[in-house]
Amino acid sequence: MPNWGPKKPRSPNLPVRARAKWPHFAQELEAGSGARIFYREAGSLLLAESADRARALESKPAELTREGRAAAWLPSAELRLREPLLSPGLLGALHIADDAQVDNRALPDALRIALMNAGGVLHEHSDVRALAIQDGRVRGAVTADGLIAADLVILACGAWVNLIGGIAPDALPPVKPAKGQMAACEAPAGTALPQALIWADDVYLVPRGRRLFIGATVEDASFDTSVSREARDYLLQAAARVIPSLTEWRLAEMWSGLRPRTPDDAPVLGATTVDGLFVAGGQFRNGILFAPAVADALCSLILGKPASAEHRAFDPRRFNLP
Repeated sequence: MPNWGPKKPRSPNLPVRARAKWPHFAQELEAGSGARIFYREAGSLLLAESADRARALESKPAELTREGRAAAWLPSAELRLREPLLSPGLLGALHIADDAQVDNRALPDALRIALMNAGGVLHEHSDVRALAIQDGRVRGAVTADGLIAADLVILACGAWVNLIGGIAPDALPPVKPAKGQMAACEAPAGTALPQALIWADDVYLVPRGRRLFIGATVEDASFDTSVSREARDYLLQAAARVIPSLTEWRLAEMWSGLRPRTPDDAPVLGATTVDGLFVAGGQFRNGILFAPAVADALCSLILGKPASAEHRAFDPRRFNLP
């Protein structure tokens, strides 16, 4: 039985490498699709709500600077000058100037268009029932409309990877859904939203247009995607602790999604025990951040290039598989 408790990252370099790939990836994707994904390096603020947190964050700029990042500690007064909406009770923040964000709703459309512009064939709304496996090798995917034959198959179906039919359960890595609920509040007319991505102790805030996205819960709720009053209240109260004026903003939207989570909270990336079958999943809360690194890694593995030590750390066969 897998142990689903929190674990340390198996490879702390993956987020760094993935982030470094994003500027070129964003440029390449927009050029290939003709669509905007609104990538921007607006920076992030990691807030200090307690003295212990302030001491921990104050020591970070030197470490990040050695890694080539643009980071600085902002005392409370300087923080309020930069972002006037923030609570005066905050003790300061770690400012990482080169952190970036992208419109997660625009991104899938751009990827779809770029794929089709490059000659790819996309079978939309195709109900995949099972994998076709013969003599230990994958032969394609069985859909409601018949077999789609393939020399190689990549399972990149998020939290649903273990629901695929036609394959023994222990031939795939354990991935389960982690439900996340989010809310979006609309600012009153004339209110200037924060510019940076804001991280507090138990909530994060993402400015987008006239709205502030507030996230996110982490729930073990199987495949339930309903939204709840309890989650709404939790998110709004946590956000208002950081931006007190949010109590006067309009709640514009609330939604939920399912993140793919593995027992060690690390991705599963690479070949399975079935010849020709690969998995790309388990990114949990970092699916968008990891995207260009995951794509490059899968391309290398499929083309037969040797796996790096980092890629080996994410081998799908690591969970006591045969």
